[in-house]
Amino acid sequence: MKHLIAYLFLCFALCAGAASPIVFKGDEAAFEGIYVMELASGKCLKSYNAEKAFTPASVTKCLTAASAVRMLGKDSPFTTVVTLHGEIADGVLSGNVVVHGFGDPTLESGSFPSNKGFVNDIVAWVRQQGIDSIAGEVLVDNGGFPEIGVSPYWLLEDIAWEYGAGLYGLNYKDNSFSMRLYPGDGSTGVDTTPAVPGLEVVNSLRSGSKGNVMAMRGEGSYILNVYGTVRGESYASRYSMPYPDFVLRDEIVDALGKAGIGCGNEFMEVKVNGITPLRHKSPLRDEILRVMMLKSNNLFAEGMLRALSSAKGLHTADAALEVQSDYWKGEGVDFSSIKVCDGSGLARTNRFTPKFLGDILAKMSSDNDYVSLFPLAGKEGTVRALLADTRLAGRLALKSGSMNGVLCYAGYKLDASRRPTHVVVIMVNGFNCRAADVRVAIRKYLLTLF
Repeated sequence: MKHLIAYLFLCFALCAGAASPIVFKGDEAAFEGIYVMELASGKCLKSYNAEKAFTPASVTKCLTAASAVRMLGKDSPFTTVVTLHGEIADGVLSGNVVVHGFGDPTLESGSFPSNKGFVNDIVAWVRQQGIDSIAGEVLVDNGGFPEIGVSPYWLLEDIAWEYGAGLYGLNYKDNSFSMRLYPGDGSTGVDTTPAVPGLEVVNSLRSGSKGNVMAMRGEGSYILNVYGTVRGESYASRYSMPYPDFVLRDEIVDALGKAGIGCGNEFMEVKVNGITPLRHKSPLRDEILRVMMLKSNNLFAEGMLRALSSAKGLHTADAALEVQSDYWKGEGVDFSSIKVCDGSGLARTNRFTPKFLGDILAKMSSDNDYVSLFPLAGKEGTVRALLADTRLAGRLALKSGSMNGVLCYAGYKLDASRRPTHVVVIMVNGFNCRAADVRVAIRKYLLTLF
């Protein structure tokens, strides 16, 4: 009996010693994982549930960025091509203008104002060919990309919003639009920016003491349902765009018309002519990745993931994910305990262990192109508030990831010269309290750790 009591006491002591390092109200119901490694020595300073699988949310982008840096060149990863089909005589193009998309997620994006003007470039280029009338039509070609742009692993409640916009061969203006709605209005015809012809908005918003707005729109559907309660007189937000290629086509036709270039609306079956195509290049690889990491841009993440396999003519997410996993397995990274379903982390079915993510970060720690993509905690992006006004502000470069019941951080502790000294991965799943409370607890933990 004495031995049994001693054994039980030891078990209790061990369990007590294994208490969650990150303490917040309700942490007993949550699941925490931590992996901290000193890069100079390779010594693991903290490992807590480091081999357990967590939902990573947007820290998935750390893997996507690493893959892009390793596997893509530094120049523009995307080119959109415009061709003329048919002969030109007496100012008339007896054929079509065709826009060929190859997955550029940045086309006319608000994140790159200096790279805007694609539609105007098309109009100017058509004029340069001596064309004042197009007998055929403006066509949009998605370049072999799947017609369904969203991941099958994403939730219906996500894909109606801007952050849930799908990736297509042709993407335009972040595949999203802004709109202001008024509770009790109920109207289906509303103004959007940009205009989305054919969109039907079912406005079921009501006034209430608490704001809780939800939106639903099926992939490929023009019917957007917005419902719930708003506290103010109106509600403004951004939503995903159905068929962004059609919005682009309509804007091209409109711009051609304003420039005095008439355009038909019937396809003409003619061959491409010999005129040199117009080529529009995206921003550079790291410019796209920096915005992706700073703003946690899901569309950019899906585009960069897809670029990994597009050079082989493979444009599906599955093909890109296979190329990605094959590469890292060749680098000695163990994929056996993880599951990657997308490039952005919006899929709730993604599963990363802190150790897996730590291994990726360690392998990339000497690559300044990669390290410089991370926003500085307390200074920038989605981690601007974390560690602000503390001695660690600007001393950790971290990517955040959050969704309902999920809060994660991954990146590096930096020295005074902003060189990485430690890999840091913190993952918390399954909490029921406010994310702000968990964030405060993580802040306290980091200040204690460093």
